[in-house]
Amino acid sequence: MSQPFSTATEAFPPRPAEPRIAVLVLGCLLPAYDRCIGTIRATWGSRRRDGVDVFYVYGGQGTKAAAGLVRIDDVIGQAPPELRDYEVWVSGDVILCGAGDVYAQQRDCILRKRLIAFGYLAGQQRYDFVYTVCASSYVDVDALQRYVGGLPAAGVYHGPLGVYAPSGYPFVSGASMLLSRDVAADLADSAQTIVSGNVDARPDDVAIGHWIADRYCPGSVAEIRRRVAAGRKATDNQTFVLPYGRGLVDFVYAPTQSQLPQPQAYHYHFHSGRMWEMEEFHHRFFAG
Repeated sequence: MSQPFSTATEAFPPRPAEPRIAVLVLGCLLPAYDRCIGTIRATWGSRRRDGVDVFYVYGGQGTKAAAGLVRIDDVIGQAPPELRDYEVWVSGDVILCGAGDVYAQQRDCILRKRLIAFGYLAGQQRYDFVYTVCASSYVDVDALQRYVGGLPAAGVYHGPLGVYAPSGYPFVSGASMLLSRDVAADLADSAQTIVSGNVDARPDDVAIGHWIADRYCPGSVAEIRRRVAAGRKATDNQTFVLPYGRGLVDFVYAPTQSQLPQPQAYHYHFHSGRMWEMEEFHHRFFAG
């Protein structure tokens, strides 16, 4: 059944020795994205591990009558309910949100989908971290677990860093964004404020970075920007942290023969139109 969007801000229970991770894949009903998610389900998303669950998020408004989209009924195997703004409905590993699914339906749908899904996952209290990726991602879940195992329980906002030129605000790329549960819950609780404040239609990851820079960072945005440009640690806390001092591994335009696992890396970015390369990468290095 659907439930109103909300996340409690009660004290979270102590984190267990092995952190639990919810991996959130940004889904979309466009056929190209459907192929990407099919590839994830056949490769890294098919391997079950203790302490890690993979979810796929879609918008649940205006999808029934949308031409050119995959039918949401086919994705979840049943007819979904009508969702109001910010509601959430879950079927298996699919999180359906009270938002549009594609930009043509709602210009800030990606931001809304992420924030609503953050709220659901943080509210479950089964997870200590939420790791959100784009649909053309390959995640080495074992490496991700090793990385997360060394992190503090709260205040985490990690991933590849960028600076949004129009505003000068730093952000973590939505292709590979790692949040501790408290940060995910805080973002979700402020979802409507973040959405209403995004009047200039900044990309979703930029809008999230803008909010975190203002709310979590003791230093000025200008100082964070200077540190990012200089390759220094961006803040004195756990926000705007580049994992292992490097960004995501980018295979978008790399030839197949150069697509090799990298030490410490847990995220690999592939070309959404060449998903067979992700399959080959999986079978060459991870299927066993």
